[in-house]
Amino acid sequence: MFTLPVFTIDQLVRRMETEYPDRIAMRYYDDAKEGVQEVTYRQYAHDIRCIAGELEATLSDPVGKKVCILAANSYHYAASIFGTVLAGAAVVPLNLQKSWDDIHYELDLVEAAAVLHDGKYLDREPALGEVYADKLLPITGYQKYQPSEGRVCQDREALMAIMFTSGTTGRSKGVMLSQKNLFAPMPAYCDPFNVMLAEMGVDHYDFNHFTVLPMFHIAAFTSLVSWAIMGMAHNLCTDLRNFYRDLSLMPCDTMAAVPVLLQSIHRDVMRGRKDRLGKLRTLTCGAAACTPQMMLDLMHNGFFIMQMYGLTETSGDGTWNNDQSEKHISSVGMGDEPICQYSIQDGELCIKGDPVMMGYYKEPELTAEVLVDGWFHTGDLVRKDEEGYYYITGRKKNLIILASGENVSPEELEKLLSACTDVQECIVKEKDGKICAEVYCPAEAQDAVRAHITEVNRTLPLYKRMTLVEFRSAPFARNATGKLVRG
Repeated sequence: MFTLPVFTIDQLVRRMETEYPDRIAMRYYDDAKEGVQEVTYRQYAHDIRCIAGELEATLSDPVGKKVCILAANSYHYAASIFGTVLAGAAVVPLNLQKSWDDIHYELDLVEAAAVLHDGKYLDREPALGEVYADKLLPITGYQKYQPSEGRVCQDREALMAIMFTSGTTGRSKGVMLSQKNLFAPMPAYCDPFNVMLAEMGVDHYDFNHFTVLPMFHIAAFTSLVSWAIMGMAHNLCTDLRNFYRDLSLMPCDTMAAVPVLLQSIHRDVMRGRKDRLGKLRTLTCGAAACTPQMMLDLMHNGFFIMQMYGLTETSGDGTWNNDQSEKHISSVGMGDEPICQYSIQDGELCIKGDPVMMGYYKEPELTAEVLVDGWFHTGDLVRKDEEGYYYITGRKKNLIILASGENVSPEELEKLLSACTDVQECIVKEKDGKICAEVYCPAEAQDAVRAHITEVNRTLPLYKRMTLVEFRSAPFARNATGKLVRG
């Protein structure tokens, strides 16, 4: 159904115009008009070409220049991603929630030629205008320009995008991706829908994606491409506070679920409020972010759960788990052979193939650390069962190495801690040569948490037991994408 010969952005834009121009590309709620707006692929392609025209007029020769996008999710953001690449520039989506210090660093690092923005960050941080006034372009400014043919991609291995990783410590790294990287895993992103839609008896053009992930995230970025390849529609939720409103106003079948939303959906389903979710029945999620019981509950209530594992450095590619059985519920799935090759080296998952990044921008030493003989060292510790399913056991950099020489994965123990409903957040760390559990929970629940840890310890070998417990009165610090920051 989806074996379409599309290998570059210019080919994809032309396909929008010729293969399904009258199909809906995007829907979104327009506050000014107090209603849902629909955009066809014909209009989408036209606006993409207008953005290319704007950059050609504004930058004279945009080829190879860095164009940053600093805005909230919107239709204009999506069109700007495609339009920037079509103009021959490299697109750099930035995280609107980051501090001025971080944004200033990233803009300077990439030597931004232009910054497409919606005014939100400028209102919060006037310094943006003081430092980059001559580079700021309104994200809707393209509407004044004529459409351009743009650039035919001459080199699929040239820099197309710089995506900043979220990292839990230090500065974010700029992951360099080419069009070859971006399009290599597209069969893996599109083909699973063949099986699923056939089972459901649904025409794929009537299958709509509810988009809540920020567009600077690799999963949202690649999703914009894969759904356009399939000629299917994105329904944009531009503000999570309007999640249920937007879900009720637009026909949404599937969604990439962030943990907080998955928990909310699970609560609705278990409390008999499934009707709040409309047509939503298919969820893609990172397995590490979900408890097996939560996923089983949703499966038993009619949801199709597509678990996945991927990284910005691999263009979002990695492993997929479409198995709807309890046996493999905690696995991140099987590899995307032959698109990628996989190797477990000293317990660490390594990936080789066309989706693997070009490297970290202006970071040759860091690049050399993770790219060795073509193998990308993910930093994730895994095991693989006899059927080929991978299971994440922890992060290599987080690994606790005790004086005895024993290795302890903090993530393994954190999962056991999180099984206690009183534990709101937790981190396991080494302190004074011992395993320490640092927990955020209600003060009145501390005794129950201690009792839970005692029971867990009885199931663990001596070297893994958590012999220190610390309680904190405030939640842990989080980075700009919501991940807990380890000290």
